[in-house]
Amino acid sequence: MKKSTSIYTILSDLPEFIKDRKISLKGLIRDEKALYAEAMEGVKKISKKKTIIKRPNTIIKIHPINPRNDPKHLLEEAISDRRKMNVTNMPEYMEGYAEGTNPLALEKLKNGEFSVQKTLDLHGLSIENAKLSFEQFIIDSIKLGLTCVKVVHGRGLRSRNVPVLKENLKTWIVRAMNRKWVTAFSSARMCDGGPGASYILLKKNPAKKKIHIFG
Repeated sequence: MKKSTSIYTILSDLPEFIKDRKISLKGLIRDEKALYAEAMEGVKKISKKKTIIKRPNTIIKIHPINPRNDPKHLLEEAISDRRKMNVTNMPEYMEGYAEGTNPLALEKLKNGEFSVQKTLDLHGLSIENAKLSFEQFIIDSIKLGLTCVKVVHGRGLRSRNVPVLKENLKTWIVRAMNRKWVTAFSSARMCDGGPGASYILLKKNPAKKKIHIFG
């Protein structure tokens, strides 16, 4: 009869298999308590009274920021200095006034004491278009009864020789049709464009008078 190869036959040979290879049966079958004890080796029980572990107090020193070095203060100071900058000391500064104009009116204009009621920006325009725009701007301002207007012409820093629009503006102002309406003009304060813009003080009644120009 052929020898049975049932599972019982295989298991009956297992001890001999282990014995032949010098493997201890005790090393394969461990008690659950022994395994738990091995896993918990070195672990200490914490008392309920000491469940909160306190760390030593750490003192963090905060150095106060010098108000003068504060970024916000520095920005405000820079803006303030820019506004206080005297444009009249700059080489690009220019001004002009009609003969007989009260010097106080010119001084107030230079200091920006007249409210700017309308602005014309000539940036990007050709000389011819800028001229037409300026003349129409003066006509419209007179019709509206405005006193102080501003023309933005730029500083001409990209011009090869002289600021083109700025130099032409002086020529347009002294033209007969415009001159009779102009009391005075000057470079604007830095907060209004500085040498890149000009205030123009207009008359209520036309009068052709010679205009003196400086700068």
